[in-house]
Amino acid sequence: MSDPTMALIAAVAAAAAAVFVIVFVILQATLGKTPIQRRLAALRQFSVHRETQSDPLLRRIIVAQGRRVERRPGLLRLAERSAPLLDRLGGKLRPSEWLVIRAIAAVVVAILFGLLLSPLFGLLLGLPAGFLGSNTVLRARIRRREQAFSDELPGALQLMISSLRSGFTLHQSVEAGVRDDDGPVATELRRALSETRISGDFEDALERIGDRMNSAEMIWLVMALRLQKEVGGSLVEVMQTTADTMRERAYLRRHVRSLSGEGRVSAYVLGAMPFLAAGGIWVTQPTYLTPMFHQAIGIIMLAVAITLMAIGAVWLRAVVKVEV
Repeated sequence: MSDPTMALIAAVAAAAAAVFVIVFVILQATLGKTPIQRRLAALRQFSVHRETQSDPLLRRIIVAQGRRVERRPGLLRLAERSAPLLDRLGGKLRPSEWLVIRAIAAVVVAILFGLLLSPLFGLLLGLPAGFLGSNTVLRARIRRREQAFSDELPGALQLMISSLRSGFTLHQSVEAGVRDDDGPVATELRRALSETRISGDFEDALERIGDRMNSAEMIWLVMALRLQKEVGGSLVEVMQTTADTMRERAYLRRHVRSLSGEGRVSAYVLGAMPFLAAGGIWVTQPTYLTPMFHQAIGIIMLAVAITLMAIGAVWLRAVVKVEV
């Protein structure tokens, strides 16, 4: 194997290792926390933040740069566009800090594209791909959190029903059900209780949870609570019926997901196959794909291929996605 090929392989390996380390450090510093660390972080949101040496270096850099972003009105307005998404994630990051992370991701992806393809592709494709792709990762985490919320809600509701049967009030039942839990349901219900203590109606706070978590089950629960308050009747029976409906719906959703698993795996394999094949050819014979990135006909072929792949991905997603 020639020296240029070995140098290219070494550069690709070094770039991949650098990207892995940077992404791992960012996720570990921002999202990878134990339950105790998450609880302490939630308490620090309501107190004056003081930097300590125990914070990771990258985390302190992100916080410092986030404060600089907040002092610039233009950048702050750009950062605030991500506030609704971060709110749906649980408020673990400030919008200014997330903008800094997106900028770091854009630079890293631009460097990687520049090493693999060319500096021009790094600037034209890498920067937008890193900056916009960060929000794609964020939306994926939000979807996983929403799924976890839907899965945990029937169990949390059953705990509240047990407390109601023991003679607790609704607020006391909610507090008892979320006291020792750090999942998305407990986090959102604690937030609803805090909003109710400050001002407002508990049902309105629950409705905001349903909107924030995109949960039809929570909206049904709010409707049931309001109907029970207006019409009367047993609150335990109303909540028990709602919990049973949620449990059956969750079972049906898991059943449909298992039946559509083969189609989803096929979509992942078909989507990854062109990139894996191109990567293998690039590593073994780099000059074979060079005309595709430096000649007009090659660039046109790439654009057509990406367009067709996007259409195929949308079609496969529509086929395997079943609403329950």
